[in-house]
Amino acid sequence: MPLNERAIHFDVNGQRLHGMLHLPLFGGPHPAVLMLHGFTGQRMEPHRLFVLFSRLLAENGIASLRFDFRGSGESEGSFSEMTVSRELEDVVQAHAFLKAQPEIDRSRLGLLGLSMGGMVAALSVANPRLEFAALALWAPAHPSVWLSQIPARPLDAPTVLAIFAGAQRAGRLPPGIAVLEEQGVIDQGGNPVSPEFFADLSRYEPFDAVTRHRGPALVVHGTADPTVPFGLGEAYAQRLRSRGRTIFHPVQGGLHTFERWPHQAEAHQVTLEFFRQTLMPHPLDRAMVR
Repeated sequence: MPLNERAIHFDVNGQRLHGMLHLPLFGGPHPAVLMLHGFTGQRMEPHRLFVLFSRLLAENGIASLRFDFRGSGESEGSFSEMTVSRELEDVVQAHAFLKAQPEIDRSRLGLLGLSMGGMVAALSVANPRLEFAALALWAPAHPSVWLSQIPARPLDAPTVLAIFAGAQRAGRLPPGIAVLEEQGVIDQGGNPVSPEFFADLSRYEPFDAVTRHRGPALVVHGTADPTVPFGLGEAYAQRLRSRGRTIFHPVQGGLHTFERWPHQAEAHQVTLEFFRQTLMPHPLDRAMVR
């Protein structure tokens, strides 16, 4: 099947971000979904989770933009510079880029975030500069995923580094994590994480921010997620229900990124139908695609 895909880039504060714009083959302007990857992830995500979903959307008349945050994937910058605040800046520019494309219907934009990308999506919908007609969260993370073992508040970078260094000396760090005190970073599986990431993260509460979303919402979470507790997905859904139409879809036995083919297919199909119903509300629109 022919594909209509275009490598793109845009700049944020002098650094170049790279992405892929997926467009349906015919018609337009199209509704579109902006896709946000997770912590240490990139625009493809494991087992091509984002790639396959973008192509599924395009087959069904919905465009999408998936991109690498600064310091991730092929985008410029170091991962050691990554913070939630910087990723929120990246979302603003990605949103502006997507709206500016002539093939895109700027009044019908959806937002999808996975894991930390889900948390960033939840924070982004509180930004009055951004307008999203629909919000989907896959296994959305929360600051507690990173901060539950850090008792001090408020946090600053020196305090974070001292806490991690003390935990390392006491042998309490989990496998795959080490403190590089001379470089001033925490090595997480080969990714240099700045202490400022944790300090910056402590300033945000996405459970409150997500209630600013005005449109329909979907939360999809695997019940066996070992990375982001299933209860966090339930909590996001509860907060979203308090302000309007929300669907919560548990994937029974699903892991963090739906690492089994049936689970991935289930997450894709549920989310496709959600965006078809919310971004393509007219029966004639839906009749023109599969």
